[in-house]
Amino acid sequence: MTAIPRVRWGRRVAGVSLLAGIVMAAACRETPGASSPPSGPPPVSHEPAGALREIALPDLSRVDATVQAQLRERYAAAVAAGKNSAPPSDVRGDAFGALAILLHAAEYYDAAEPAYLNAQALSPMQPKWSYLLAHLYKSRGQTDRSLAAFERALQLNPNDVATLVWLGRAYLDQGEAGRAEPLFGRARTAAPQALSALAGLGQAALARRDFSGAVSVLEEALRIDPSAASLHSPLAMAYRGLGDTRNAEAHLRLWRNTEVLVPDPVRQELDLSLQSSLSFELRGVRALESRDFPAAADFFRQGVALTPGTTALGRSLRHKLGTALFLSGDLAGAVQRFEEAVRFAPPDGTDESVAKAHYSLGVLMASAGRRGAAIRHLTAAVRNNPNYAEALQALADQQRRTGQFAASLDSYASVLRVTPRAQDARLGYGIALVRLRRFQDAREWFEEGVRLYPDQAELRHALARLLAASPADGTRDAARAMVIVEELLKTEKSTALGETMAMAFAEMGQFDQAVAVQRDIMAAASKAGLTAAVRAMAENLRRYERGQPCRTPWPDADPIHTPGPPVTPGLDAALGTAG
Repeated sequence: MTAIPRVRWGRRVAGVSLLAGIVMAAACRETPGASSPPSGPPPVSHEPAGALREIALPDLSRVDATVQAQLRERYAAAVAAGKNSAPPSDVRGDAFGALAILLHAAEYYDAAEPAYLNAQALSPMQPKWSYLLAHLYKSRGQTDRSLAAFERALQLNPNDVATLVWLGRAYLDQGEAGRAEPLFGRARTAAPQALSALAGLGQAALARRDFSGAVSVLEEALRIDPSAASLHSPLAMAYRGLGDTRNAEAHLRLWRNTEVLVPDPVRQELDLSLQSSLSFELRGVRALESRDFPAAADFFRQGVALTPGTTALGRSLRHKLGTALFLSGDLAGAVQRFEEAVRFAPPDGTDESVAKAHYSLGVLMASAGRRGAAIRHLTAAVRNNPNYAEALQALADQQRRTGQFAASLDSYASVLRVTPRAQDARLGYGIALVRLRRFQDAREWFEEGVRLYPDQAELRHALARLLAASPADGTRDAARAMVIVEELLKTEKSTALGETMAMAFAEMGQFDQAVAVQRDIMAAASKAGLTAAVRAMAENLRRYERGQPCRTPWPDADPIHTPGPPVTPGLDAALGTAG
């Protein structure tokens, strides 16, 4: 049987277990169904014969006080539902199910199971209880029970994408690709853009050695979501199965351990059920995703109030609160929370949330022109997470823009180690070589980039600019530069490309054409209000009018060497003496 490369599936939750284990206790035991008969005519009941299962609260001492209160309240409601047969069965079933969800979310699996079974018995047509039972059994490693519960949930809700995907994945894990593939196909029909369904189809095709089918569907999945980097591993295996080693190696270099999310509202309800720090973090993240920044900040504040910063979750909440405050316009509050997360850095110096807080502070410092402080924070971000591509890129850019060209080469190389297709890092590396006056090395670097990634237009343009205006004899090739520029102009019109075309004309000795092109782009820039750019272009115009070619591919004032847009209003005051 072909080994199936694993792709991370699941829900987006913080990597923090709420509890270290499952502790059961005999306290507060109740026997449902022992109530006195109600007066009046007996209610209609759809319950199966036999008593409901006994439920009990486990030891709650290791969960937040708010969670304890929730559990006790829902336990009381479930006990009451067990004693009183007057309400309709589905209402009573919901009472048991609500308790089961909280116990499940808190990882009290043994206590949750009988509550789910009672909910299922009282509400036999409600698929949610079978579905959640399937996940509970899956968490306990009870594969056969999990499969049976998923199958029951699917019978009750045949087109539910989440059930189809999870059941398909369960069969894949059992090596039963033939049973998994139709399930993923049904999920794809119900939700054509669902990445989890496409990923499952690709995995199933690969397991059946249908390499062409696997390539087709996995490539489609990556077109829908290029960030789903975990799919590059099975795609590489599929290409290798076709004998295409070049594509196989290219995709292996792009692999990262990312998560393929399943659209799963029932599991979201489970995630958000606890009034706990983790629940508040999840709620805040969802508010951020919907761009309700004040609500996100409120959720994160509630989580911060419950969680000390000395924990990983506490640091994560503080960083996310800072992010929500920044997006809400509270710059001072954002800086305060980022610095708070940094102060709680663990002694071993590695923590994802601390890395993100340092990165946020580094970006803010860079925006305020405090480059030394920016580099310190970005260096700390990389120290806390050596594979943090965004922090490595920002650090490399700051190093290059402050004249630390050799150091920036190492940082750009680290970015490319993590994300080989990172165009900004490859471009920055080449520009750093130019600043070090290693013009031949820079030409070879850009040529390699264009060969590896011909779709990256900025690399092609950088190569053309160097071929047109490099100061080093033997590294220029104006005719080739012109071919590249003309090809790029078919899909993009910009003053930068116009400048490069003028440089190429001048290098070929066609100064009249160089002057005409340079004047045209200066007029366009002037019309757009780019006064500073027009002044910079005038220097090359004067050269061409004198019959001289350009020997400065990127002048010191070129945007490629300078920071981004102006600082955010109020940022300097918000930073105060920070950094």
